Amino acid sequence: MAIVDKKSLEEEACILRFCKIVLGWDYVQLLKESKKNSRNIGDGSAPGLRKVKDTYTDIDDYLATFEPLLFEEVKAQIVQGRDEEEVSEWKFAIVRECSETDGFSIPVVGYKAEEGESISQNDLLLLSKTKICSLSTIVREYIGLQSIGSLPFKDLILTATDSSPSPGEQSWKIPRPLMEFIETNHNESQLAAIHASLSRKAFVLIQEQEKHRLFLGFLVPFCMQLQQECTPVSFSCRGGLSEIKRGPYLPLQEKYVMWGQASPWLTGINPRDEIVPKDGDDGVFPTTGNELKPEIVTSSRKYRVRVLVCAPSNSALDEIVLRLLNTGVRDENDHAYNPKIVRIGLKPHHSVRAVSMDYLVEQKLSSMNSTSDKQKHGAAGRDRDSVRSSILSEAAIVFSTLSFSGSSLFSKLNSGFDVVIIDEAAQAVEPATLVPLANGCKQVFLVGDPVQLPATVISPIAEKFGYGMSLFKRFQRAGYPVQMLKTQYRMHPEIRSFPSKEFYDEALEDGPDVKDQTVRLWHDYRCFGPFCFFDIHEGKESQPSGSGSWVNVDEVEFVLLMYHKLVTRYPELKSSSRLAIISPYRHQVKLFRERFQDTFGVESDKVVDINTVDGFQGREKDVAIFSCVRASKDKGIGFVADFRRMNVGITRARASVLVVGSASTLKKDEHWNNLLESAEKRNCLLKVSKPYTAFFSDENLKSMVAKDQSMPEDAEGGMAVDNNAPIYSNLGDAEQGQAADENEYGDGDGDGDDDGGYGED
Repeated sequence: MAIVDKKSLEEEACILRFCKIVLGWDYVQLLKESKKNSRNIGDGSAPGLRKVKDTYTDIDDYLATFEPLLFEEVKAQIVQGRDEEEVSEWKFAIVRECSETDGFSIPVVGYKAEEGESISQNDLLLLSKTKICSLSTIVREYIGLQSIGSLPFKDLILTATDSSPSPGEQSWKIPRPLMEFIETNHNESQLAAIHASLSRKAFVLIQEQEKHRLFLGFLVPFCMQLQQECTPVSFSCRGGLSEIKRGPYLPLQEKYVMWGQASPWLTGINPRDEIVPKDGDDGVFPTTGNELKPEIVTSSRKYRVRVLVCAPSNSALDEIVLRLLNTGVRDENDHAYNPKIVRIGLKPHHSVRAVSMDYLVEQKLSSMNSTSDKQKHGAAGRDRDSVRSSILSEAAIVFSTLSFSGSSLFSKLNSGFDVVIIDEAAQAVEPATLVPLANGCKQVFLVGDPVQLPATVISPIAEKFGYGMSLFKRFQRAGYPVQMLKTQYRMHPEIRSFPSKEFYDEALEDGPDVKDQTVRLWHDYRCFGPFCFFDIHEGKESQPSGSGSWVNVDEVEFVLLMYHKLVTRYPELKSSSRLAIISPYRHQVKLFRERFQDTFGVESDKVVDINTVDGFQGREKDVAIFSCVRASKDKGIGFVADFRRMNVGITRARASVLVVGSASTLKKDEHWNNLLESAEKRNCLLKVSKPYTAFFSDENLKSMVAKDQSMPEDAEGGMAVDNNAPIYSNLGDAEQGQAADENEYGDGDGDGDDDGGYGED
């Protein structure tokens, strides 16, 4: 308890310092200076700011670099919050009482709130005006940053050098039955990463270009092996040390008895069969066939490893949770079972609701309604905080966004976690990565891809000084060993070939049968092949008034005609789970959605998924149409030049990626020029002129039929053959397709980015 109290005092002092700095700023002056600062970044020099380095000499050097940059990001969030709230109405309020403490005036303000309006902790407000923004996420990141001195592996974080013993006898050992399963179900590069994860290194970095089975592959054996250890374990707990005695090694037969108690569905009916959804495939989470369910009783093991799994956004987190629900884990004898898990945070996807904290709390409270339960549990049992703490303590694996792992719920834990796994680790700023580590752990896994989307940074000044560099990327730059997963199982080889050469040094390999699994009937046409670039050389870019975003009406017109032709000939693509329209700019996405409604008389989310590149990180479709937008003779291409966004945009498709853009504009950038040259060599760069309807005429399409192919006459599987058939009856009554993908980025804390990234150029 003394440890927890000490940590609480440290956090309070940290928050006090944060508040004094932020509340000492002149808000009006911030607004005035924001645009001037963004225009005068220059060569990156600014008083009081240091550029992020690969390594640091000590904690003071580390904090002197990151703290000023973090506060630059706070300023940018405040300014952006004012811009996005678009507050035009003043509210009358009265200060009912006022007190002073620690140099602060603390007023109690009363005002009339509108329905659904609320004020939350860490909201920043102006007196007599509504909320400017929420600072919860960045407050937690600041606390995580200040916790660096109490982390057991602080020296490793500072120097990016691992001084732990070399692998060998120090590595965790895997029982033979489980090892045989792992060797059978993983490729060579995955096995190398799994062996690295079984080392006793404090940090293990794994680079993966797409979602692999490896995530569970290295999680499961490590967890199961820890369960067999008998020695006491010491680990960091919110800044201090705590020791837990493990129980004795149990005979195998006793383990079977306990597993039976912990997993009742192995011999009977799972009580949660009616809770976990049987269907609901909306293009994000394949819930069909979900037959493995979460355990519902407390395990009887004397000691169970505790694992914290984090991701930057809710959508990325839910994908991981569902993967575990669908596959379960395997014990040391290669038997499948489901550990007790809980998903913490806001906006859980419906497919993982059965293991979400809020749902489990309601279930537990409802079970206490009888008189006997009331007498047994008393007032404390009905207290939601107590129930949450109980659920959290019972869980073997806890899932949380990076930000939420710094919430007060975690600070009440009496013990830390053995393992912290951070997925999409290259998409988080370094202070965000430190947040879950403050909960205490012995080993950290960073899983991500530094050549895909970067971390979201609002402040152009902080970005210029390297604040957007992830801990994963910094370690990699400093020479820390990274295990790369080389085999891809998602994309047609023609889609994989360019990014493999351009971004991965030709390291990516195709899994067995991946080509056969990604061949589609529409590949008969060169313009609908696995990869094609459409050069809209007459297109014009424009910038909506008062916006930092861009649109290209010509590309919208062309893409809608392409979409119409595709779904007319291949109606199975008329589903948001199969086809996507992607653009780097949020205003282009908005224009696509509006024009889709005007053209086809139906909301786009019923039949197609339209979103930004940032919104599609970690997701995939059969067909992805990518609108580049930028088309200017004398201007640059903004953040379209960010090779990481380029990489994500052209690798979202399984079967076909169709890129629409201005070749003359894009070729100014090295990576885009290489893409255009690759497209020309492969005979898949097509020049398009107005009128665009002529390009998709039957006669022109016949000229683009691939060699040794002919126009489909009676295509099997319900394929449409009438070239003139409308997409919808009277272009007004849409067939009800599957629900659109919900991109649940953002949990109210500022996680993720659902509208094309920040600082659009």
